[in-house]
Amino acid sequence: MKDNFNPSKMYRKLYQWVFVSLLSLMVLTSCSQDEMTEDTIPTPASSTEGMKTMGNLTLKKNVIILNDESVSAISTMDNQSIAFNRSTNQTDSIEVGTVLVGTKINGDEVTNILSKVTSVSKANNQFIYQTTTAKLEEFIYSGTLSGVYDPSGKAPININGKLANYVPVEGFVSQELTNRITTIEAKNLSNQKLINFGHFTFDKTIPVLNQQLGPVGIGSNVNLKGGYTPKIDYTISFSWGFLTDFKVNFIMDDITLEALANIQGSLGYTVSTTDFVNIPFIPVVLGPTGLIISPTISAGPFLGVAATGKAQVKFLEVKGKANVLVAKNPQLNIEFQKTIEFNVTNLEGNLSAEMGIEMKGAVGLQFITASLASSGVRGRASIVPSIGVQAIPERKGILNLKGRLQADLFYAFGISPFKYEGTFPLLQKEIPIYNKDFYF
Repeated sequence: MKDNFNPSKMYRKLYQWVFVSLLSLMVLTSCSQDEMTEDTIPTPASSTEGMKTMGNLTLKKNVIILNDESVSAISTMDNQSIAFNRSTNQTDSIEVGTVLVGTKINGDEVTNILSKVTSVSKANNQFIYQTTTAKLEEFIYSGTLSGVYDPSGKAPININGKLANYVPVEGFVSQELTNRITTIEAKNLSNQKLINFGHFTFDKTIPVLNQQLGPVGIGSNVNLKGGYTPKIDYTISFSWGFLTDFKVNFIMDDITLEALANIQGSLGYTVSTTDFVNIPFIPVVLGPTGLIISPTISAGPFLGVAATGKAQVKFLEVKGKANVLVAKNPQLNIEFQKTIEFNVTNLEGNLSAEMGIEMKGAVGLQFITASLASSGVRGRASIVPSIGVQAIPERKGILNLKGRLQADLFYAFGISPFKYEGTFPLLQKEIPIYNKDFYF
């Protein structure tokens, strides 16, 4: 009898089957990994079950936002305990591990509550809860907080024993409490004796020195007038209890710039040193979330100028706005338009300059006392005029005016595995404003 069994054929078929199976598995795995980016990692459906949504934030299951009734029932509280003098529809649900969040007002003082319960007891008809300060990951699960902070017309109030501005967060503070806080702010504003730096202004004559003629130097100067309103636009994002994004938009609103150049002779390029003036920003408390934004900003006028002859020119007034977004993907935006025509009294050569506002700013983000993030920028919003004389075929002047925004910036936020750091040494954006020929 003939034996048809061939071992080599059997092994070859087995090898082909194993190879095809492994190849298919590798392709599927590769496709899956390509799609699993930071923004598309799926969250198990059961992980958010029972969690609370307040505005754009999702909170952990064990979080209770104390309503006005429960807050009014608080008889005493400090960093280690909270006591209620009567039961409410919320006190029966408080147990070990519960995170209590709320805002209590006593007179003109505001106290934020963000406490984790460690023990529960009852004595003298009071419900007593021993507490510790809650951690971020025990409180917020995911979501985004964003807003624009404008210091103009704001007055600080006493929050947990420190002066700060209060920004209510949707779902965390009732309308009644928000109205009471607004009343306290208005009262403090009327009593405030500090200078209001909501709009930063300057009017400065900057001397520049031309070439020496014997022992005497010919004096020239440029007068700069202008100002702007500083604002902060922030976006804070969380995922799985961690800070995953922090964007700060440094806004220069209501910019005005006007310059009068009085040049008495040839002038090599000269740059003035900016005299920075601190613009008082007070820490911003974002409701009872424990999140605190701490901005610091200073600004001043700056000038760079060069000339090949005498010039007396009043540059046109411009108005506009600019902003620098400090983030993983930074952005620069600038808008300028002229409002008043320029005027030339004398022009015997070429004049080029850069003049405007130089700003330094930084914003820190804290959760209670722990630092979470920081962002900073040093930038200039300026007009860049160039004006000169053309003698052939006819005597005429040429004015070209551009707007320029340039900035160095840095950011750092989050903790591993969501830790991001970055620097951008020089970003710049220019826009045309005005171009005109004129005749003497």
